[in-house]
Amino acid sequence: MGGAYRGEIQKEGLVELRNLKYLVSLEEHGSFTAAAAANFVTQPAVSIQLKKLQEELGMRLFEIEGRQVRFTEAGRTVLKYARGYMDLESQLLKEMNDLQGLRKGRLSLGMIDAASIYVLPGIFARFHELYPGIDVNLEVSSTIPLLRDLENGTLDIVVGSLPLTGHAGVEVFPIYREALVPIAPPGHILTRQSVVDPADLAGHPFISFHKESVTRKIIEDALEEIGICLEITMAIDSQEAIRNLVASGFGLSILPEWTVNEYIRKGTVAGLDVKGLRMERRLGLIVPAGRYISSTVRAFLDVLRKGLGIDLPDRLCGKGDDKK
Repeated sequence: MGGAYRGEIQKEGLVELRNLKYLVSLEEHGSFTAAAAANFVTQPAVSIQLKKLQEELGMRLFEIEGRQVRFTEAGRTVLKYARGYMDLESQLLKEMNDLQGLRKGRLSLGMIDAASIYVLPGIFARFHELYPGIDVNLEVSSTIPLLRDLENGTLDIVVGSLPLTGHAGVEVFPIYREALVPIAPPGHILTRQSVVDPADLAGHPFISFHKESVTRKIIEDALEEIGICLEITMAIDSQEAIRNLVASGFGLSILPEWTVNEYIRKGTVAGLDVKGLRMERRLGLIVPAGRYISSTVRAFLDVLRKGLGIDLPDRLCGKGDDKK
């Protein structure tokens, strides 16, 4: 998009929220075509409206270099406010939905796979029984990517691994804990030892989570304390995939007990008793600090609180819910 943008900013009818959404989509998706698809409009429509936005503000917000979109300092400033406007719009819609009660609505949850598969299926079933008109959108990923979506308003709440660092804009409530269990392929040389010396883990291929995974950090910190540095040959987010790779002989791993206990009993994988190595992972409910908590979210959190028998503040769960 050529040409310079100069002049005074128009003071009336300054910016359309739609155009700010297009700008955020351009930054998130990296092209006009993808931004248009995300907003269910044509590519020319996005180009025209973003040109209009730059003219209204009197400044260039981005440059096109080949196939890359590079935002200017002014563009980054506008993006910051655009996300704030979009968050306010989202909160407004949630409050309006609350006025209609819980007959219908939408809930966007982010969870690590263990929470969605092993810990919360009963919670989902109970919530659907009580509120069949509410659609639940579930995003399953590792904790850090989910936190990014929580902070930008894409998700309402997250259930992820603890501890967290560097996320001041959230509140965290521990809800569950489980041991982390070392495992090996059946017949592996280490399975011949009733108690494995930690040093014997070194030198064997090890399958773990990706580097930004909170669970991986817990494992590596625990091993570092006893002087062990593992040779990580594969990094995968899925606990089930890691377990199956171990069963197929690709290496050792350390996984949450819910993922492996049944398979240890069946002999699909072998559990290892490593001397002096005791680890656990905690799962936590993560909510954005200071953001409006809709009645839909509070209803889900009330079901979660009752189903897991945990303590959560009344401001998160609401009061006076007489449904049984």
